[in-house]
Amino acid sequence: MRRQTFTDTVKERQSRTEDVYEYLKEFILFRKIAPGTQLVEKAIGKELKVSRTPIRNAMNRLESEGLVKIVSNRGAFVVQPTRDEIRQAFDMRRHLEKMTAELIHETISEDDLLQMSEWIEHEKKTYETKDILQYLEVNKQFHMSLALKTKNSFLIDFTERILDQINVYLMLYDVFFDENLDEKKRFKEHELILEAFRGKNLGRLLHLIDQHMEASLRYMSLDERDRFEYIDKK
Repeated sequence: MRRQTFTDTVKERQSRTEDVYEYLKEFILFRKIAPGTQLVEKAIGKELKVSRTPIRNAMNRLESEGLVKIVSNRGAFVVQPTRDEIRQAFDMRRHLEKMTAELIHETISEDDLLQMSEWIEHEKKTYETKDILQYLEVNKQFHMSLALKTKNSFLIDFTERILDQINVYLMLYDVFFDENLDEKKRFKEHELILEAFRGKNLGRLLHLIDQHMEASLRYMSLDERDRFEYIDKK
C-alpha cells in the first residue's frame, strides 16, 4: 500500500477546504443562512466531518469575496451591510460607469456594440430560467466588457471589485426570485444604454446610468427592509 506523501496531504486539505467553501457559499447566497448569522466552526465541523483548518481557510476565502466578516475574538458572520453601505457601493459604481462612458463613447465600434447585444441576449435567457447566479455573471460581463474598452487597469480593477461586492448584496437582498418578468425586465435598461452608445450620446448615457443605479436600488427594497428590521427589533 502506497504511503501518503506530503503532496497527497496538501491536496486532501485543499479538497476539504473547497468542499466547505462551496457548502457555505451556497447556503449564504441562496439565503439558507440569514445575513448577520454567526458561522460556528464546531457546528460546521460536525455537519461536514472536517477539522477546523479547512473551515477557517474557507471562511478566509469567503471574507475575501465579501460574503463573510471575521471579527477578532468573536468569530465569523455572514455579511450584513447597512443601507448606507449598499448605497455607497452603488454610488461608487455609478461614478466608475460614468467615467467608462466618458472614455469610450466616441470610439466604441460596431463589434463592441455587437458584443453588448450578445450579452443582453444571454441576460434575457437567464430571465427565462430564473438562474440568478448566471444572471449576475452575465450582468457583470456586460459592464466589464465596457470597462475593458478603457484599457485603464485601475478602472478595470475597481469596476470588477465593486461589481463583485454588489453581486453579494443583490443575492442577499434583491427580489430577483420573485419578479414578475412581464413587469420587471432589467435587460431593457441595458438595451437603452446600448442605443445611447450607438448614437454616441454621452448626455443620454450619463442619464441612463443614473437611472440604472436608482432602479437597482429600488429592486432591493432597502426602505422596506429597514422598516421590517425596525419592527423585528421592537
